[in-house]
Amino acid sequence: MGRRGRVDVEARADAAAHMRRAARSLRAFDVDTFVLDAAGPRTSREPEPGTEGDHSVVAAGALVTACTTFVDDLCADIAALLSTSTRVASDLLVDGPLLRLPPAYGHHYTVEFAKKLLVATVSVTGRLAEPDWIPIACLAEQLALYLVVEEAASLLDRYGLDDDPRARYQFFEEQAFENDAHLRLFDEAPGLGGSRAADPISAWFTPFYDGFYVHPYVEPRS
Repeated sequence: MGRRGRVDVEARADAAAHMRRAARSLRAFDVDTFVLDAAGPRTSREPEPGTEGDHSVVAAGALVTACTTFVDDLCADIAALLSTSTRVASDLLVDGPLLRLPPAYGHHYTVEFAKKLLVATVSVTGRLAEPDWIPIACLAEQLALYLVVEEAASLLDRYGLDDDPRARYQFFEEQAFENDAHLRLFDEAPGLGGSRAADPISAWFTPFYDGFYVHPYVEPRS
């Protein structure tokens, strides 16, 4: 964040208009999920511009927009890994999504992992368009959605669309996430990730509970 002030009024207005349109694709959560004052009146899908309700709609649209930008950037990371002799994402020169993952496991972020993360990302973000929220199935999906939320907050900050962009998503995370296991990964010291198992991040794709299912692509293969 921290890029506010570099965007002119027209660009800010265009970004806000784009976010309002994008918000229509979010069906699993009501726009009230992004209102800072939960005790206030309910928000319509088309509130007056500049109101608190409008800020929540714009935040919802930023989340949808971030889904697109995150998937695009992750595809770019995969393309970079495939087009060079680079084995892991930490050797890439571009700051893409793979470099925003918990650093303790950096030596496991190979192209094979990146492709599985892409599938997990598409799975969890696609459920935002469903009429009802389908719970996050595994740690990889939760981590991907967390990074999408970070990207959404960054978009709001970049265009100066909210005074406290990260706070907009706190209630959403409380409702959408199964736990805070993804946050604990960021607290682990670099290198620790390799001391537990040959492939510790394979567990990231294991369903949280019985009855939860992940995409067949990310399931363990024989």
